[in-house]
Amino acid sequence: MSEDALTQEVERLRAEVESLRLANAAIQEQMSLDAAQTDEMLRTMELQAEALQEANQRQANLANFTQRVMDTSSALLIVLGPEGRIGQVNRRFSVDLCAPEGEIAERVLDEWLPPEERRRLEQSLPRLPWPAHSPLFERVRGAGSYAAEHRLLAKDGQYRFYWLEATLQHDPKGKEEGAVVCATDITAIKKQHDALLDSERELREAQRIAQIGRWEVDLTTNEVIYRSEEMAHICKTSALPRRYDDCLAIIHPEDRQAVDEAFQASIRDRRLFNASCRLRLAGGRIKWAQLRGVTLCDENGRPVRANGTLQDVTAQRQTDEQLNLAASVFETSLNGVVITDAEARIIKVNPAFSRILGYAPDDVIGKRTNIFRSKRHNAAFFKQLWAKLKSEGEWHGEIWDRRKDGDSIPLWQNISAVRDGDGSVKNYISVFYDLTEQKRSAAHIHHLAYYDSLTDLPNRQLFNERCEQAMKLAHRTGRKMCLLFLDLDRFKYINDSLGHPIGDELLRAVARRLMQNLRQGAMIARLGGDEFVVLLQNTQGPEDGQEVAHKIIAVLSSPFIVQGHRLEVGASIGLSCYPGDGEDSATLIKNADLAMYQAKEEGRGKYLFYRSHLTDQAQERQFLEGELRKALEQGELFLNYQPQVDLADGRLVGSEALLRWRHPERGIIPPDKFIPIAEETSLITQLGEWALRAACRQAMEWMRKGLGLHRIAVNISGVQIERSDLVGLVADVLAETGLPSKFLELEITETYVMRQAQKNVKVLDGLRSCGVSLAIDDFGTGQSSLAYLKRLPVNKLKIDRSFVSDLPSGENEAAITRAIVALGHSLHLKVLAEGIETAAQAEFLKGLGCEEAQGFLFSRPLDAAGMEALLTQHGAPAPLTQLLPRTGPAGEKPGGRHRRRA
Repeated sequence: MSEDALTQEVERLRAEVESLRLANAAIQEQMSLDAAQTDEMLRTMELQAEALQEANQRQANLANFTQRVMDTSSALLIVLGPEGRIGQVNRRFSVDLCAPEGEIAERVLDEWLPPEERRRLEQSLPRLPWPAHSPLFERVRGAGSYAAEHRLLAKDGQYRFYWLEATLQHDPKGKEEGAVVCATDITAIKKQHDALLDSERELREAQRIAQIGRWEVDLTTNEVIYRSEEMAHICKTSALPRRYDDCLAIIHPEDRQAVDEAFQASIRDRRLFNASCRLRLAGGRIKWAQLRGVTLCDENGRPVRANGTLQDVTAQRQTDEQLNLAASVFETSLNGVVITDAEARIIKVNPAFSRILGYAPDDVIGKRTNIFRSKRHNAAFFKQLWAKLKSEGEWHGEIWDRRKDGDSIPLWQNISAVRDGDGSVKNYISVFYDLTEQKRSAAHIHHLAYYDSLTDLPNRQLFNERCEQAMKLAHRTGRKMCLLFLDLDRFKYINDSLGHPIGDELLRAVARRLMQNLRQGAMIARLGGDEFVVLLQNTQGPEDGQEVAHKIIAVLSSPFIVQGHRLEVGASIGLSCYPGDGEDSATLIKNADLAMYQAKEEGRGKYLFYRSHLTDQAQERQFLEGELRKALEQGELFLNYQPQVDLADGRLVGSEALLRWRHPERGIIPPDKFIPIAEETSLITQLGEWALRAACRQAMEWMRKGLGLHRIAVNISGVQIERSDLVGLVADVLAETGLPSKFLELEITETYVMRQAQKNVKVLDGLRSCGVSLAIDDFGTGQSSLAYLKRLPVNKLKIDRSFVSDLPSGENEAAITRAIVALGHSLHLKVLAEGIETAAQAEFLKGLGCEEAQGFLFSRPLDAAGMEALLTQHGAPAPLTQLLPRTGPAGEKPGGRHRRRA
């Protein structure tokens, strides 16, 4: 290395050493300064440590003092940290609650609460943004303070009641430090409070049961200063009176003054207040009340308050009234009453007992009830009576007792046992009434129920029962019996024409005659109306019934004299026999009835035995009746029209509407099959109305077509006259169809005209006032009275076909026809002959002066289309006999026109 270089290196090293020396000197100087500072700091820290030690000592002393203060409290004191965890508790907490001291710190007070209280606290919290360790602390935090009753778990495992008061704590800067909780044990107070509440509740319940309300009045202001809840219940209002005058206002006006005077007197005389009165409540309801009270005075003896009770005594009042009523009932009852002891010794009787049995009270009191026994009952009866009385405590039934005079009397008796609290019989009470009148009434009612009130014969009910008994006996013994069903002939005519009183007397006379003339043992009964039945038992055969039937017809054929009227009736009889014609009374009666009906059909005044074909006929009639009811609804009825001509020139002057029935299965059913059924069932009124309306409507249609004006005749049944407003119906139909009344002719049979002639004349007058023509149909077959005939407002007589059929050869028929024509002309009536089948008959009638005719000689009945065609042809000058053939329709010979018409 060169010298320069070495010199430079030495210089450099020297500079570095100097720098190091300077740096070392600086470091030594800094270290000296740091050591001084460190010494100062150590001295300061020693001073601070001494101060901290003194502060800690003071804090410990304060904590110890605080703990000692907390421990002196009889309440539980708990200090909670910022998160609600327990930081400090007093000794009472450790003594009372179930937790060793070391296990308390950092726990939450909620752990000592019952589970249900913890759940309620949790449910009461709003949603929080942080976890809630203690819902109880969160309640304190949310409100700043908290006070409530809670239960805490004690050391004995039982929950005790505490009053918790908690306050949130803050440091001087306002930061939450936790909370202080004070829990006071109120278990004893709670029990006392609950006991007090129970006592008050029991008092209120006792007052409610006794219906007693409490009140208190300030006598210085007359204000009601207290009233219990029961007062509102008694008075049935929530707006109880506030002043004394308001209290008086709810008292019944009739009791108000007396109550006020009693209350003022109790105040004045310093004595107890007691008054009974009525309360008038809302809706006018009345209650009885008992008022009691006492007056309280101040130290100067001046009355200042009155308090007392109001008791609802309505039920007691009603009970007293009921007891009084019961006593009154006992004394005034129409039923006899006997009260005995448990040994059946009589201790009390009422006046009705003496009246019914005749014994005075002194005669029977102290004696046993067996003194009344009659000889109607045996020992077994009374043994059964007492057995039931002892087992069930009551007995009731009919019993015959002995009166004081020795007579037996029927009684209905009710005996009841009265038991004491132990269930032992204390008394027996017997209530009875006299059955004598009831038995008389029952016998009378039985007679009314089983005997006909008009004839005093057995009625249908009794006859059925006896007939059933007789049939059972005959079945067991193998004997025979016969039943006769008889119906009076012409009774309806007599009843309608002479009146019901005469009809009733006639029925009584018939019953007497039957009773007088039939053999002993024959049972005679009236079923109703003019129907009687006779039951013959132990017969040898049908000949016995035949003999009795002969006798009845003979006996009833003799005239009856009733209230000056000579009445002739006969009887039609049907017979049925057992065994053979029925296995029960209903069938036996029904079959005899069918036989009687057939006897009437064959001419009346005769008897017939039942034959099985009669049942078929009855079933046929029942079938036709049912089908006829449907025929009207289903349009199965229609009209045919038979022309009527002028005998002088053969002109068509009218037509007769004839009702027909086309059955969907049986075809055409003749009128003589269904018209009688319709008349018996009153269906004829509906059929007749339909036929009248249809005929008038058809006639009006022909007039509108310009087919000429001619009269249309419609048959009217007598049932329509008797059971409907025929005049009103005709007027309505004429108004409805528009047919002029002069073109309508109504035909009424002679029989019905003469039945209740006076009444029917009024109906005929009403029809004539409508402007229609009237004709008497089938004239000569009835029993016309000339006195009535001349009064009838009719225009025409129609000679019945039965007189025309044998003309002109039949002498009797010719004489009758000649007389009818002459009678009609003498009364200024036109005469029409029906059923003309031959020219000779027409010429004979024309020679007699008969004006009009109808029959198969001129035309068969035509349907509407056929009649319309005839009306069209009749415009020609040829007479009707030249326009139509004389033969009838297929299967119907001349003279086959049905007699029955609607």
